[in-house]
Amino acid sequence: MFLRNIKKSAFLALGIGVVGLMMVGCGGTNGASDIGTVPGPGAGEKVTITAANADKVLASTVGGVGKIAALIEDLVDKLPNISKTNTDYAVATSGKSVSASDKFALTLVSRDCADGGSISVNSLSTTGGSVTFNSCSERGIVLDGSADISVNGSNYDIAFTNVNATFSTGTLNLTEAGASISGGQFDFRIASGTANVQGIAMEVKNFQLVRDESGNKVSGSIKTACMGGWVDVSTTDPLKYNASKVLVGGKMLIEGNSSSMLVEVNADGSINVSLNGSPYASYPSSSDLPQYNAVCS
Repeated sequence: MFLRNIKKSAFLALGIGVVGLMMVGCGGTNGASDIGTVPGPGAGEKVTITAANADKVLASTVGGVGKIAALIEDLVDKLPNISKTNTDYAVATSGKSVSASDKFALTLVSRDCADGGSISVNSLSTTGGSVTFNSCSERGIVLDGSADISVNGSNYDIAFTNVNATFSTGTLNLTEAGASISGGQFDFRIASGTANVQGIAMEVKNFQLVRDESGNKVSGSIKTACMGGWVDVSTTDPLKYNASKVLVGGKMLIEGNSSSMLVEVNADGSINVSLNGSPYASYPSSSDLPQYNAVCS
């Protein structure tokens, strides 16, 4: 599922005690908007999509994007020094607003982590701080790297630098990435990074995941060994889910070297896939799409 949790308000707790301070003014990181871009893959690095490799491309992109999104969700939801209360899951449906009652607190203090390692606060201001994770093991994640955190009212921004995150399901390595949460919108951008989920190794460039009232929007480049190269992915219509978190809308365009696939999700959850402008296959639901371990073994 793409980023189900959207945080709507925040306060910053400073010092050893619990001192709530609402953020005012500007300063610090601008999160996702601060993240630059890296050169994208050239035509020679991209996969030529044909009927012979179409299932591998589907499994690598639709499945891969979902797995990367799940790791991003874990990273944001379980980030040490952030505590959440009143958790609720927001589901984007056609024509309806996303809403959630999540609230979170940032506690920017140097300390030992619950299951090993430590957190060092390198600088602190009235609008946030800079944090270094030293093999910090807590809340099911082991983190190394640094993050600049900034809060302005209900807006929350974080910039990650050389962050390596290990989860029970895999790893996420971010050379440069940023997240911004503002009201009902979540924006996460990765300039470059790698992920390994359940044995599936992926690379991404200029990857962006946005969630707002219109649904879930994805763009960027992705590579897997199964495909043997890169493709560009984008949602031409935002992906939408029903109350049971089942895909019920949206379109994803997958572009290779002078070739493309279009994945269209219907209101009943069925999916139609076209290859280079012609029908390729139809599936009853997203769970019936080609699976990576089945077509890439």
